[in-house]
Amino acid sequence: MCNKKYLPSLFFTIVVGFGFSIADAQATSVYPSELFVNDPGAVLMVDGTDRNASVSLQVRLDTPNRFAFDFGFMNNDTYVPITGKSRANGRYTFTGGSIVDFALRNKGNDGLFGTADDLIYRLSDGAGYASQHYFAPVDPARSRHPAVTGSYFQILSLSWDLNLDGLTDARTLLQVRGGKYDGMMPAPLAVSLPDAAWLFGSGLVVVGFTARRRKRRTIFHSLLKK
Repeated sequence: MCNKKYLPSLFFTIVVGFGFSIADAQATSVYPSELFVNDPGAVLMVDGTDRNASVSLQVRLDTPNRFAFDFGFMNNDTYVPITGKSRANGRYTFTGGSIVDFALRNKGNDGLFGTADDLIYRLSDGAGYASQHYFAPVDPARSRHPAVTGSYFQILSLSWDLNLDGLTDARTLLQVRGGKYDGMMPAPLAVSLPDAAWLFGSGLVVVGFTARRRKRRTIFHSLLKK
């Protein structure tokens, strides 16, 4: 899904945009300096050994038309925006241990956010609208809530392929702010259903995704022109 040619320039964007040095990313040689995840899934907020029990993020959104999109997350079935009126930047604080389903929202044909024709692309959507690229690892020994055994990271780049054509249409950059040992990592997968139920359900999902993919691909091209 992700355009592989984009990854080198993506790392350069992270280095310049947030003042993050390559030396910092490679400081912990025992753990991987980065992690790429191409499967749908949410993000786990990891609170480190600091004075608070939260994880604060700074967010930057880069889209073809910044006024047509904003970025946030899903609270059950309700979309919560993070980026402000500029639609490009925002901040949000999560409780350590939160599993966050980030999302990109398009305001639809009526040109208004928060109406019935909004298009919401969830990070966890099985259609695979986004890939996750993590940078700046933190020693898991510094994790507290929850305590984890694998590396977690302070920078996350999301590359969005909204019309599922294999090319990156939008990018979101998230960086931990304030917490030296706070970070993010891919959330653990939910407990799977029994084999028979899973196979039956996945068959329905494939049919649904195929139909939705065709519809959204057509809608997406028309929205980018607005």
